[in-house]
Amino acid sequence: MPTMQRFISVIGMGLLLLGAHTALAQPESRSAMLKRQINECMTRRMSANRTLSYNDAMRACKERLQPAKESLASISAADSASKSR
Repeated sequence: MPTMQRFISVIGMGLLLLGAHTALAQPESRSAMLKRQINECMTRRMSANRTLSYNDAMRACKERLQPAKESLASISAADSASKSR
């Protein structure tokens, strides 16, 4: 009987530690997610085109993944107009 209780205790502690590890994992920030997406994009582009430079791949991926400044300006202008009403 004591070995069975010890076994159950060990399993319970393992589950407790697993749950604590999962709870402590922080969600990925937007910045980290964007960096990972840019890195993956650059890897794909540079493997597809061996003559493409690192800087050119980064520039193309940033342009593709980040919204244009004009669209950001129009979004903030629309937000301020709707808030003033």
